[in-house]
Amino acid sequence: MNFFYDLLINLNDSVAFKFYEWSKDDSFIHLKKTPIFKINTKDLKVFLTYNIKVEQNFLDLIYNKTESYDPNNKLIEYMALFSDEHNCLLIEFDKEGNSIYRSGLLLEEELDVLEISYSLKKETINYEKKEPLNISSDLRQVRKVKHFLELEIKTLYQEKNISKLRYLYNEVLNQDNNDLESIYQTLINIIKSDFNESHLKLLEIVKLSYKHLST
Repeated sequence: MNFFYDLLINLNDSVAFKFYEWSKDDSFIHLKKTPIFKINTKDLKVFLTYNIKVEQNFLDLIYNKTESYDPNNKLIEYMALFSDEHNCLLIEFDKEGNSIYRSGLLLEEELDVLEISYSLKKETINYEKKEPLNISSDLRQVRKVKHFLELEIKTLYQEKNISKLRYLYNEVLNQDNNDLESIYQTLINIIKSDFNESHLKLLEIVKLSYKHLST
């Protein structure tokens, strides 16, 4: 079995964050070593975009082969690194073989993995393709902004806070509207659209409104 050594990972229960989306507030794990497998590009694309379930023989192969530097969690039962010479992905599985967490890699470590994968023999891993992952074209920080704004607008709508909704609508669109349903739907459509200056403007207005409340 081949291993990759000294690896920092950032596990997420959905898609793997790209290195440029990592945040200092994330929970990182420093691995001492983990098994690495070279697979074909078709399979890696599935691993990147779908939940999967691997067979028991693969679980047996990787069982407790990943070791971290954390003395309280030294061995990780089912974890492995996959590469096709072009991309790579780390996956943690549960005891039934279902993918539960994924991690991308830091740029330098990803380049090292890709370099190593050239010399590895391609492996065939039997798996079941399950439901697709919820993959967004937006960057992580953009998703956070959109989620925050959508939550804010929905809360104001549920509370029937027409005055604040009218204010937000007027500031963003520079026009008046007294219809609650129309205001709400328009603001929601703006939030769900491609990220633009309206999102930033709406975010600043909402943040300012809370700042005024705290003073």
